[in-house]
Amino acid sequence: MLFKDQKQFFSAIFILAVGGLLFYFTKPYLPQKIFVEDTNFTDIAVDSLMLQAMGDLEITKDAVLTVEDSVPSIGAGFIPDIAARAPFAQDSIPKLEKKVSYTNLIQTTDFNYNLEYLADSLGVIVIPPAIPLTSYTGTVHLARFFEKLYKLEQSKESKVRIAYYGDSMIDGDLIVQDFRSALQDRFGGQGVGFVSIQSESSRSRYSVKHYTNGNWKQHNYMKGSTDSIPYGVNGAFFFPTDSAATVTYIASGIEHSYRLNTPRLFYGLGNKKALLQVTEEKDSVSKYIPLNALQSFNSVPLTNRDLKKIQLDFSRAQNTPIYGIDFSNTTGIAVDGFSNRGNSGLPLSVLDVSQMKKFDKVLGYDLIILQFGANVLTRKSKNYNWYSSRMTKVVHHLQLAFPNADILILGTADKGTKRVGVVRTDSSVVKLLRAQQQYAAKTESGFMSLFHIMGGINTMPIWNHKKLANDDFTHFSSKGSRKIGRMIYGKLIEEYTAFAKARTQQIALLNETNQLGIKIVQDSIPKLPNQ
Repeated sequence: MLFKDQKQFFSAIFILAVGGLLFYFTKPYLPQKIFVEDTNFTDIAVDSLMLQAMGDLEITKDAVLTVEDSVPSIGAGFIPDIAARAPFAQDSIPKLEKKVSYTNLIQTTDFNYNLEYLADSLGVIVIPPAIPLTSYTGTVHLARFFEKLYKLEQSKESKVRIAYYGDSMIDGDLIVQDFRSALQDRFGGQGVGFVSIQSESSRSRYSVKHYTNGNWKQHNYMKGSTDSIPYGVNGAFFFPTDSAATVTYIASGIEHSYRLNTPRLFYGLGNKKALLQVTEEKDSVSKYIPLNALQSFNSVPLTNRDLKKIQLDFSRAQNTPIYGIDFSNTTGIAVDGFSNRGNSGLPLSVLDVSQMKKFDKVLGYDLIILQFGANVLTRKSKNYNWYSSRMTKVVHHLQLAFPNADILILGTADKGTKRVGVVRTDSSVVKLLRAQQQYAAKTESGFMSLFHIMGGINTMPIWNHKKLANDDFTHFSSKGSRKIGRMIYGKLIEEYTAFAKARTQQIALLNETNQLGIKIVQDSIPKLPNQ
């Protein structure tokens, strides 16, 4: 080697050595995102009640709840005793929660965490089929809702309404819009349901576009504390802070939501000068509605037409809380999607019971769906008994607020974590799923596992490979949201079909015995399959 070449070689070695030392000593001061070891994103904003719960967890060191005995008997009758689900006073909620057996809950030992899916002869790995949930489902606790569906299917004249609460998984009406559309396909109904004044994804939402002009101030329950004004059913209210405040809604491209159906405004205590200007479609003539009601809860129809576009101008309404607009017709299915990024589900406890009953009197909810978990999984825990305990209280609170509605808990979906270059199910998923099933059993709610519907262990990377899930291995893509929304619908209808079959047999038997004058024996009435 020539001297010149030797000199360049040793210079290069010297520069690399200096660079390596510089990197070693400065690494602690460089941005952490440079050193990502997996795709388990933990920088999702979390609601304040979740942060408080995690703080309490540090104090209690994951104290384990006492659980024993068996899941409460659902009884021998086909239709559960509705009187047992009647409205109850706050003081009647037991301080010690219902005891539930561990033997009828999902076990962490039920799954092979090293499971690998083999490719077919063409080298393609297919999405595994849904796996059955053989433990608690609480199907019988959805009997009131199924009965409402049954009557709607028979008459086509009644209305069934669902409130679907969730976190960023349903942001922008994802999942919900396809679940809603599928139900409306079968049972009828038009409209996108209740829509807030503002949302985090209002402009990108596909089922309805909405945007505001002027200045608005939003209050929502994610901060945990209550305002002097009670929140709306969407967990928020909005103040127009000047007379230039407007909101515009434009119908979009989801089936059965091509129009803004019979819009109705919900608002709080008005004032003498507040005035709402309503402009329909491209009309040059507007309608004016005074917002001077003296009650803390008010609703007013804006038009009896089904519109493509509507603009609302709020004049001198600075002190009037505005909750949102309902777009739905008088018969069929209505599904309201209420999402908040970072929501653990705990803020639902902030909803004022009295105010919710006022909303419920107008809207009439038959089912409350709760889909949470993604934000809870961002906080590692040895177990999730603390979350089960808190969410048990949340569900009891909702049972007070919506006394005529059944409740369905959707257990968490799979979540992938990258370890040593391989994405596998996060170790916390099944633990959280078990806790969600536990509080569903304690509150006598229905339970459905998205994890099982997806196919179980290590399915999220397959969904990601098929472009059905995002690269965070947590959230579904738009295409995946459509798929999972239809799968939730399919599982719910599977349970409803069993109910409807037994209900039809029961009616036929009762009619036959009445005609013959025979006294029927209770035990001979067809029963809903018990789980």
